[in-house]
Amino acid sequence: MMRRREHKVSYLSSEAIFAIPAMKPSKVILSLLICALLMLSDVYYESSSKIRGYAQDLFMPLGALVNVPVGLIASVPDSFRTRSQLKLSLQQSELENKKLKVINQFLEKVSKENEELNSLWSSARLNFDNYSFARKRSISSNEFQPTLIVDIGRKSDVGINDVLLSPSGLVGKLISLGLYSAEIMVLQDVRSSIPVITEKSKLHGNVRGSGTGRAGNIEYIKKTASYELGEKVYTSGVAGIFPEGIFVGEITSIEDLADSEFLKVEVSFLQSPFNQDFYLIYKNE
Repeated sequence: MMRRREHKVSYLSSEAIFAIPAMKPSKVILSLLICALLMLSDVYYESSSKIRGYAQDLFMPLGALVNVPVGLIASVPDSFRTRSQLKLSLQQSELENKKLKVINQFLEKVSKENEELNSLWSSARLNFDNYSFARKRSISSNEFQPTLIVDIGRKSDVGINDVLLSPSGLVGKLISLGLYSAEIMVLQDVRSSIPVITEKSKLHGNVRGSGTGRAGNIEYIKKTASYELGEKVYTSGVAGIFPEGIFVGEITSIEDLADSEFLKVEVSFLQSPFNQDFYLIYKNE
C-alpha cells in the first residue's frame, strides 16, 4: 500500500499540466461576423477614417499632457544656457557702453580743443607767418610769480621775449627757451611790466602785475590824467617789447588816494593762464 501511494518523478506523465480550453464555435462565428461587418463598413462608408479622426481628437489632449513634463525637463538646461548667455551679453553690452562713453568723452575733448584752436587762430591779426602754436604743460602755484610752461615744436622759430597770446589777448612773454618747452612770464607776475595805451583817453603808462587773481596797476599816473572806467587797455609798442595793439585788459577802478601823488588805476586781466590750454606764440620782429 505504501508503495502505491508514493509519488515519484518517474510516474509523472508527459502531458501538459495546464491546458488552454478551446474557443467555442459560437464565439468564433461572432468574431468573424464582426470582422466582416467592420470590413464592409470601411469599404462602403470609410468608417476607419472617421474612427481614426475621432481617435486623434481623443488622444491629442492626452499627448499634450504627456509632452508638458517632457518639455519642462528639456527646457531646464536651455534656461540655464539662456541665463548664462544673457549674463554674458549683458556684460558685453556694459563693456561696449563704457567704451562708447570713453569715445564720447574723447570726442567732446577733441571738439572743445578744435573750437579753442579755431578761436585762437581767428584772433591772430598780425603777420600769420610769425605765429606758431603752443600747448600748456603746467603752471606753478606761486601766487606772485606764477610761471607757465608750454610745449613747443623743436623746429619752432621762437625766441626770448616773443609774445604768448590767447583769443582774449596778451598772456605774457617768453623768458626761457628749451628744445621742446618754453617758460612764460604771465601778466599777473609781479615782475611783469607792460607798456600800454588806453583806448579813449590815449594815455600811456605801464601795467604791472600784482599776483594771481588780482588786478594789475597802471603805475605813476598823475592825478590830472583823465582815465575812464571800463576803458580798454592795449599794448603801446613802446620800446619794441610787445607788438602794438594787443588787448591787455580794461580799467575797473580809479582811486584818488589822499596820501599819494598818483592815481591808483586798476586794470582787470580778462585772460587767465589757468583756463586756457592752447596759445599762439608771436615772433616779435
